[in-house]
Amino acid sequence: MEAPLKKGRLRYKGAIFDQDGLLFDTEITYQRAWIEAGVRQGVVIPPEFPRRFCGMAPKLIEELVRKEYPELDAPLYCRTAVELAWERQLASVPPKKKGLDEMLRFCRANGVRTAVASSSTRNVVEHNLTASGVRGFFDEVVTGDEVEHGKPAPDIFLLAAARLGLDPRDCCVFEDAFSGIRGANAAGCGAVLIPDQSQPTEEIRRICRVFGDLSSAISVFP
Repeated sequence: MEAPLKKGRLRYKGAIFDQDGLLFDTEITYQRAWIEAGVRQGVVIPPEFPRRFCGMAPKLIEELVRKEYPELDAPLYCRTAVELAWERQLASVPPKKKGLDEMLRFCRANGVRTAVASSSTRNVVEHNLTASGVRGFFDEVVTGDEVEHGKPAPDIFLLAAARLGLDPRDCCVFEDAFSGIRGANAAGCGAVLIPDQSQPTEEIRRICRVFGDLSSAISVFP
């Protein structure tokens, strides 16, 4: 299926994408890893707890864990969970989220510059993009270890826009996590939420547009 060409000026010149839960169906890997890491320390973590920090910066996750579960060794818990999730991703091909190919073809056909802005490390992001066959569709990749403050701070989106050579106001951020939406909004970018683990609250709906999948989100560009 050919990507549609749009006549006239598009609303956005750049598209910045989160990775986990947005490009690929990998959030479930993280959710299981958080629970397993708790079991290793003898603590039962309910599934709803890790959903609260989906997409959140590691330091903020550690603070939340320390507050809610003081019996856990928070740094060890976080490190164990993340390493488990990354190990499993590196050993597999991530399943693409619905509409990913259509969105990427649209951006390529219409001259929209693209970047990944993920809290994961570069080796994991590069593996997932390459293994799934979409690496060539992205002009830039920015990862969490390249910025001082992670999501919901705007740092990663500001850096992604700069590397694309664009004003943040000319970029639209696509996210599945509330922390990413807040960061995009703080950066001055457009913001689109495609829910994965959680449905948007009223607060989130006020600062972004919500779509069911990436293909339907193409409509933000015209």
